[in-house]
Amino acid sequence: MRKLVSICLILLCCNAVKAQNNLQFNRVVTIAADSISSCSSNCADTILYRQFNVPANKVLKIESINFIAGNYLLFLDKTPFSKVSTGIINTFPIWLPSGDYSIYFSTYISTASSTGNYAFLLSALEFNIVQ
Repeated sequence: MRKLVSICLILLCCNAVKAQNNLQFNRVVTIAADSISSCSSNCADTILYRQFNVPANKVLKIESINFIAGNYLLFLDKTPFSKVSTGIINTFPIWLPSGDYSIYFSTYISTASSTGNYAFLLSALEFNIVQ
């Protein structure tokens, strides 16, 4: 009898606990860009600008953003990302609701730009919002 009560309690607890019951995996999303810059001063303030859309009734869970930035910073909709000790702290995952977004390299000082390789790879999971 004791085992039966224990099993019933365990099943009742498992049934009551639900994680992410309104999200359903849809697909893997990757956004990538790369370029070689030969400009060494007074270069464009923004390079490798890409726009993307998270459709209605979906959310995007960004798992990682890897990049080679030279003297530029990588931005996701005006939020800077950094690999060096600049005081910028990036925490993953990043959840994006439906809407339009942009990812790009930018510099605050065009004279600080330099020649080199620039590349980024954003890896994310897209989920459907189900009712």
